[in-house]
Amino acid sequence: MDKSIETYIDQIIKRLNCDEEEKYEIRDEMRDHLYLLKNEFLEEGLSEEESTQRALKSFGEQKPLIDGYREVIFPFYRLYKMGTWVLFGVYTLIVLYYLLIKRIIVRVYDYIIWGNSARNNFFFYPKDSNGFFDIKVWQENSNLVPFRNMIYYLNSTENLYLHDIINNTLGNILIFIPLGFFLPIIFRKYNKSSKVVLISIIISLSLEILQFAMQLGQFDIDDIILNAIGSMVGFTILKVIYRILIFTKNSDLRRTSN
Repeated sequence: MDKSIETYIDQIIKRLNCDEEEKYEIRDEMRDHLYLLKNEFLEEGLSEEESTQRALKSFGEQKPLIDGYREVIFPFYRLYKMGTWVLFGVYTLIVLYYLLIKRIIVRVYDYIIWGNSARNNFFFYPKDSNGFFDIKVWQENSNLVPFRNMIYYLNSTENLYLHDIINNTLGNILIFIPLGFFLPIIFRKYNKSSKVVLISIIISLSLEILQFAMQLGQFDIDDIILNAIGSMVGFTILKVIYRILIFTKNSDLRRTSN
């Protein structure tokens, strides 16, 4: 194997947003063409190094090739990429508003209207507690037992509102579906389900801690679990869509590589 040719191919392949099977096919096609070109130059009497450089030059610059493959894999790639960033930004703002900013606004408004007597609807203080660092406060506002609250919401005989049940179960899944969808598109290193789930857990954990520290919500391990499930659903949806797109573009891709 020629190290320069293999490096050239790897630099192109790793920047393509397609699945591993498709990358394998593209790599084989590029390798066949490049080594064929190199052999032609060797037959003309050029040295090993000169033949490699001529083959790479004849095959084309990396950036146009990458753009070409991307355009075949997904039309209007640049517009699509920009649109993805915009949508991801909007999604991020919505999540921050829903989980933090909206609650801050409510707390500030209640304080302006009611002063120190304002009730915090997001955080519970037992009557005999001694402030935020009281162990009783932490016990009342945290759940570290997986699935405990989920089972409670689904099986409770108490008069719970339907929207509360949906918000605390299905809502926590839905809100992280876009994260699992966007991460692999925007950040190439998150192209595996394990990485997507890991980063979603980190983000969800950070939000839970922030809500708890700011007394804007209770810490619930079930929220983190449901958020992770949501990100996995989003990742799965992306992979299904992408496989469909790749399948429909296979013939165009082969014509381009030839």
